[in-house]
This record gives sequence, structure tokens and C-alpha cells, in this order.
Amino acid sequence: MSWDSVRKGIRTLENELEGLLTQYSKLAATNSTAYSSSGRLTEATQREYGQVEQQISQSLGRLTELVEQMSDLLDHDPTASTAMVHTATRHREILADYTRDFRRTQKSITDAESRANLLGSVREEIFAFRASTNPSAQDQLLSERGKIDSSHRMADDVLGMAYETRYEFSRQRSTIQGVSTRINGVLAQVPGINSVLGMINSRRRRDTFILGGIIAVCTLLLLWYVF
Repeated sequence: MSWDSVRKGIRTLENELEGLLTQYSKLAATNSTAYSSSGRLTEATQREYGQVEQQISQSLGRLTELVEQMSDLLDHDPTASTAMVHTATRHREILADYTRDFRRTQKSITDAESRANLLGSVREEIFAFRASTNPSAQDQLLSERGKIDSSHRMADDVLGMAYETRYEFSRQRSTIQGVSTRINGVLAQVPGINSVLGMINSRRRRDTFILGGIIAVCTLLLLWYVF
């Protein structure tokens, strides 16, 4: 595959993964709330969660292969420009970010499931204990259980908002990085543009020095005329 085709494939997968990770983050928040309220997920939610997780894993695998292909192309291209090296580095960093975010969200869902299982065990113990306690003690235990469940739901809601905010920042960062990569690519593809920009900057500095010299001479002549 050529450099352009590999780069195009990488950008397509990055956009696809960005949407999938956002969807996965929202599912994580929904799953945490479901675990806190009922201790389990519906079959539809479990199926959707499994499908999205599988799609992310497959897309990450394909993206990893393309990033490796891009690195191989650079290794075998003695004329590779600095912009091409920078592009490959940025795509590798984005891949690492997506992989890290996926693992972190995956762990949050696993933790929510473990917490739900623990709460389920506590509920069973409370129900078993109700048979041997007086009504007032039962009411107190049920009230405490309700407070615990409410606290977990609030924590899950906060986590859900945090995940959405984080992925929004990640999306904006990826957009900015993509613009920077495209600019570097244009600079690398247009022959002589860097030298032209250098000549413009040099002429601007020269004009500044000349103007400063003229002002200095005029000032000296004015002082000599006055005094």
C-alpha cells in the first residue's frame, strides 16, 4: 500500500473509533446506573454492549496494523520528510490514547458489575436477617440499604458525566491534531515553500534593520541641528 492510502485508512479508522468510544462511554454510564438500581443488565443492553466492545477491539486491531505499515514505509523510504515522520508519530500517539481509553472504560464497567454483585450479596443477607429481627430494625436496615443504593447511583451519574466530558476533550484534541498534521503534509508536498517563507522572514528583518537605521540617523541629525 502507498503512503497516501495508508494515511487515508488510518484517518477513517480514527474517526470510526472516536464515535465508537463515545458510544461505549455512554453505555458504561448507563450500565453503571442499571447495576446500581437492579443489580443486572437487560438482554438488549448486554447485546449492545458486547457488539460495541467487539467493534472497538476489531477497529483497534486494524488501526494497529495500518500504523505499523506506515512505520515500515518510513523505514524503507530514504527520502521521507520530517512532516511524514511527525504524521506517523501522531497517529501512533492517537492509537495509544484510544487503546488506553478503551481499557479504562472497560475496567469501569467490570468494577460496576463487581460492585453490583457485592450489593446483591448484601441484599440477600439483609433479607435473611429480616426474618429474625423486629419490624423497626428491618425498617432501619432497609433505609440504610436505600441510602447506599442512592449514593452509588449518584456516583455513577458523576462518573458518566466525567466520561462524556473526557471524550469530548479527546475529540477536540484529535481534531486539532488532524489539522496540524494536514498543514505539515501540505508544507512537505509544496516544493520550496519553506525556503520562500524563510526569504520572506529574512527580507522582513532586513527592512526592520534599515528602518531602524534611518530613524537613528534622523534622530542624530535633529539633535545636531537643535544643539
